[in-house]
Amino acid sequence: MALNYKEIELILAESSLDGAKIQKVVQSNFHTVVWELYDRNRGRFLFYTEIGTPQSRLHVLSPGASVGKTKKLQRFEQYARKNLEGSVIVSCRQLPYDRAVVWELNNHDRLLRVYFRFYSGPGANIIVTDENDIIQDLLLRRPGRDEMSSEKLVVELRDSSSVTRDFSVREWSGPSFSQFIERTCGAQETADLYTSLVKQVTARRDHELGRLSTSIRSAEKSVSANADFEELRYTADLLSANSYQIKRGQDRITVVDWSKGGSSVTILLDKQLSPGANVQAYYDRYQRAKGTYENAVTELSRLRADYEALSARFERALEDTGDEELNIRHLRAILERTAPVVQVYNGPGVRTTSGGFQIIAGRNAKENDDLLRHYVKGNDMWMHTRDFPGGYVFIKFRRDKTIPLEVLLDAANIAVLYSKGRNNTSVDLYYTQVKYLRRAKDGKTGLVLPTQEKNLTIKPEPARIARLLPKEEQ
Repeated sequence: MALNYKEIELILAESSLDGAKIQKVVQSNFHTVVWELYDRNRGRFLFYTEIGTPQSRLHVLSPGASVGKTKKLQRFEQYARKNLEGSVIVSCRQLPYDRAVVWELNNHDRLLRVYFRFYSGPGANIIVTDENDIIQDLLLRRPGRDEMSSEKLVVELRDSSSVTRDFSVREWSGPSFSQFIERTCGAQETADLYTSLVKQVTARRDHELGRLSTSIRSAEKSVSANADFEELRYTADLLSANSYQIKRGQDRITVVDWSKGGSSVTILLDKQLSPGANVQAYYDRYQRAKGTYENAVTELSRLRADYEALSARFERALEDTGDEELNIRHLRAILERTAPVVQVYNGPGVRTTSGGFQIIAGRNAKENDDLLRHYVKGNDMWMHTRDFPGGYVFIKFRRDKTIPLEVLLDAANIAVLYSKGRNNTSVDLYYTQVKYLRRAKDGKTGLVLPTQEKNLTIKPEPARIARLLPKEEQ
């Protein structure tokens, strides 16, 4: 709960800031400024000011109290260090019947004022003015209230008639009211922080486990769809044994399967292919289905292990140890370890991310060549449509991370999008690491020949593209 004006009056009386010198100014967050002060009788001490929050307050910090810092030096902090450090607080007074305080500073014979409004609402601010109340800088810029640099600050003075209720100092205990407020608000902030972190970790857990669940379902679907790959080989063997019966231009052939009691089996053919090519096409389908099945089984096993491990990690992080500070450390640690990877890319082509992996796609031969020469490395994964010209897609390498099937499928859909096979219902692709590519001698720009490649067959999914790329790229 924020302080009322009588509580602020008591803290100012206890703090006795007149004559103190400002040695250092630290902005802990967007609402908090800590002032390192020096008084010849008291020595060095820290004075805490927080505005614009439910815990808006001011008080002296206990010796040894830690002071946080923002990741970047904030604008107001830069101004304060340049213009306020070294100043002496000539007077510290509270505006009548108000939760506002003003410091008058002697800054090397220049008079400055610092106005503190310890409100919880939009009027809260820390404002620095000159002796004529012209604003020099302020913690929160509020154009709607004409509170901007070089504007005249309007100081409203209240009287007793503006007090609509009887305020009093809350019950307290301890050496001073200032220490009581520090202890009480600190405990409340810790409790609020713990509650907030639990919500963040729970949301992160649901997101990460949900993503893994989706990948597991996709892998299970792939395993199921390709589990009968041996049937394709059996069909290829059967067709090979009866290839002498195939006539060019046939779209199907019926043969006798003696291993199954002499039953008749009809096998579909591609009438554009020769008899031998039709047989080979079935063997190729068998090899692709077998490879996809084996990869999916391996991926499914890894995904299930990852799910169990991650679920256990979140469960441990959310477990109440009985020590609130230890709980907070555990929650912060899991958030840091599971934070999404953010990578900066300013090169050619199109960039997106999937499952923490960066995917880069070339849209034409020039971009393909540029990416190969300058933006990818040997351990990055290369992917391309097998039977159609198109863009190269690269999945950037992450140390100690295996590329999940879902990421491969996302990359494959992008590769199909930037190929001439984008309108087909089923497209074959292959992929390998960049270090296994070699340039085609006297070949066209960007042309490479892959080795140690693996196969992947997909049905294009517009929903994936809609999730991965902006509308203008779809």
